[in-house]
Amino acid sequence: MYVLGISCGHDGSVALVKDGKLKAFIATERLNRVKKSRGVTKAGIKYVLDKEGIKLKDVSIAAIVNWFWDRGSDNIELWDKTEDDFSIIKEPRSEEYLYDDFVAFHNDPNIVAQGPYTLKIGNQSMPCLHVDHHFAHCSSAYYLSSFDRALCVSVDFSDGMGANHSAYYFDDKMHMFRNLRKGGDFAVGSFYGQICDYLGFYPSLTDAGKVMALAAYGKVNKKVVDGLSWPDVVQMGDIFHGDQYRHLLLRSGVSNMPNRTAFFPQLEGEGGIADPAWRDPEKWKSKETKDMAANAQHILETSIHNLIDKFHTEMSSVTENLCLAGGTMLNVVSNGKLLNTFENIFIPPAPGDDGTSIGAAMFLWDQIEKDSKGALNTRTEPPKRHIHTVNEVFEGGKTYSVSDIKDAIIDAENEGYEVSKYTKKLLYKAVAKFLSEGKIVAWFQNGSEIGPRALGHRSILADPRDKNMKDKLNKLVKHREEFRPFAPVILDEHVNDWFDLDRSSPYMLFSVDALKSGEIPSAVHVDGSARVQTVAEPHVLHRLLTAWYDLTDVPILINTSFNVKGEPIVESPEDAVACFLGTEIDVLVMHDYVIVK
Repeated sequence: MYVLGISCGHDGSVALVKDGKLKAFIATERLNRVKKSRGVTKAGIKYVLDKEGIKLKDVSIAAIVNWFWDRGSDNIELWDKTEDDFSIIKEPRSEEYLYDDFVAFHNDPNIVAQGPYTLKIGNQSMPCLHVDHHFAHCSSAYYLSSFDRALCVSVDFSDGMGANHSAYYFDDKMHMFRNLRKGGDFAVGSFYGQICDYLGFYPSLTDAGKVMALAAYGKVNKKVVDGLSWPDVVQMGDIFHGDQYRHLLLRSGVSNMPNRTAFFPQLEGEGGIADPAWRDPEKWKSKETKDMAANAQHILETSIHNLIDKFHTEMSSVTENLCLAGGTMLNVVSNGKLLNTFENIFIPPAPGDDGTSIGAAMFLWDQIEKDSKGALNTRTEPPKRHIHTVNEVFEGGKTYSVSDIKDAIIDAENEGYEVSKYTKKLLYKAVAKFLSEGKIVAWFQNGSEIGPRALGHRSILADPRDKNMKDKLNKLVKHREEFRPFAPVILDEHVNDWFDLDRSSPYMLFSVDALKSGEIPSAVHVDGSARVQTVAEPHVLHRLLTAWYDLTDVPILINTSFNVKGEPIVESPEDAVACFLGTEIDVLVMHDYVIVK
């Protein structure tokens, strides 16, 4: 049985699940080339169906998340459903599903899915159910994990209905889930976004990672942060009612308080206006800016730890397994600190809103079955759950054909660049040699990754031993701030020798201390930490890293996403060639084809 997952807010996405296995995924931004695009398109749906070789009529049911979601200051939806003729109908009277229906669903804490309704896409239709935002976050983490039971916690800015966190317990053997908590009194995600905006890195929806990076340059002031982490901050009983943002600004000596909603909506081009009180992002080198970033990071880390520890303590007699999701879980520094306390942690590669399409689809498959006559019914027996491999968890896109690549290469050939085709045996050695010569290599292989991290299929690779490589990449290729670090990718079998990490980290979601930072200066942050990705066989990058290790005795490369500042990661061969031609990347590798400038 096929289930289509659709996430309609920012970071819109489509997922396709068959018999409990994730078969395809695409974020809207990868196709329309607009970062963090809202809603979905017919093109996105066609993409996942084409990858599987099916038609829309072959899908049994759709799981919808965030149908009514982002609205502008004029209260008009920011995703125009009429553009591709999307609608949801309530049967049997063929009434349109309205915003009031959506509000009623989200105001009832006892239900996680609402329906069934009819999803219409043009002149085609199928049954659908709405799935709760935070529950979909938790489901995405649980069903992609290998755990048979787990505590699942989600934290983000907001679900659009006032809730900013949740906790659920999932149990395969009992085929059940239980709501432990869902509420709006854990505002650390929105707090962090507000600090990001205040420091001038707006919109925070796209730039929150800059605060995390800059925090390593600052110093935490204990007098400033004392009592501002959850739950202490909500127990103060003061006039700010637990508002971490206002507390931090006042304790930091800010007298000109900004209008906290000045930048609304949250993406460029949507009418947001920067507050005059916000700081100039070009002045990030000031001690005040660095220290505020450090203080904000400390408050986030401590709050997250305290929340998870609360639930973990309550559930420790039932499970030690922990699944985490929500956009806040993209904060790899906070995630890395959790490894010091909690042993069994899983975070999916798309913990943000793009991943909710996966969680919603997985959940409906787990709960609904199709009988011999094609009717959909609630399952009476638990299904056999598919345990995903690492590759199945992170690879959602289609593999482009040789003809697709040849068509795209024409543009490079017209520019006079040399194009060669290698055998697999020679390809990895040739690319390793390019890298050893200081060349920057764009690496395009197989299907695109799920989530915002390049995990070796749409990557830019470089030599971490070169102390100047970080600055070169930031300035000439990525066109971004000099304080932002790059991540190392390492052969899994060598990770213990190079980093303070006792497990695999295939999705680049934990920052840990480097043990030999002097040997790989451009892959280590200013504080000696690194956001590590490990790769093992049969990952295509494992073969290249092995060739690199044979050549240099270093099992590590810099791995950053194949894009430039402000753009989504490349999806197609055409995207790859355009990015290659528009930057100072030296070599582009697409499957077996190599283009050299």
